[in-house]
Amino acid sequence: REYLGLEVEERKIELSELSEFVEGGLCGTAAVISPIGSVTTGDGEVFLPSGMKEMGPITKKLYDTLTGIQYGTIEAPKGWIRTIV
Repeated sequence: REYLGLEVEERKIELSELSEFVEGGLCGTAAVISPIGSVTTGDGEVFLPSGMKEMGPITKKLYDTLTGIQYGTIEAPKGWIRTIV
């Protein structure tokens, strides 16, 4: 949480809140983090204000940090990497 100096809040959100988001991204092992521009539900589509066609500054910072740790160019925080035998 403190590693990048970002304020983190973990909670469920209402779909109506998405229109207030500045950035959004989805994380996964293969995609690392990918920007999202909208969310589609049975009730329609909600767009993030920026459209997120490209990574915003926070999404980019997360992407660069995660890939840096994966490639060994950035030191991982303690406890992030585990040896599996």
